[in-house]
Amino acid sequence: MTDDQVRLLKESVDKHVEIETTFGERLIAKVQIVTDDSELNVHDVMYIVVSSNMIHEYTDPKNLNGYLLDFVEIASVKAVQDRQL
Repeated sequence: MTDDQVRLLKESVDKHVEIETTFGERLIAKVQIVTDDSELNVHDVMYIVVSSNMIHEYTDPKNLNGYLLDFVEIASVKAVQDRQL
């Protein structure tokens, strides 16, 4: 991920983004928490799934506790306007 994409994630808490993963998933996610801590070597995003081309991979897509995705698993991030949902 680029620095701009990391910044976008951090600015998108409680908002929706489109994420493409390194393993081919394209999903719309509502960002819950972004952790970017070099000292602890923790770089991930917690999100709620809104939609995904791999929805069958989730045991409970309506999980409101969220899922974690490490930054190294993210190929790209784009902002999504709520009206696009």
